[in-house]
Amino acid sequence: MPGAILLAFIVAAAQASVPQADDIPDDIIVQAVRQKCQVRIADRILSDPEFNAHAKEWAEGKPVRVIAPANTDYKCLAKIAFRLNDKGVRRIYFVDPADAAK
Repeated sequence: MPGAILLAFIVAAAQASVPQADDIPDDIIVQAVRQKCQVRIADRILSDPEFNAHAKEWAEGKPVRVIAPANTDYKCLAKIAFRLNDKGVRRIYFVDPADAAK
């Protein structure tokens, strides 16, 4: 019986140290291009339906990091932040591009 308890403890400790998929944030890049705000993820521009699908995951608690290059228009950044808020996203991290790789 003590062996079973020890084994259960080891398994629980191993699971606790493995990052869960919900803990790994999605990185989105906000850019203003020709008076239009774009949201990119994995080097692809997100369409409105794709944005909404991701926003649903983010609203359920999956973190999202917003990376705004230095030339990003603040009105565009604010627009995306309000759009995320309207979708119920509350766990947003704003990251400087220099710190994004860390």
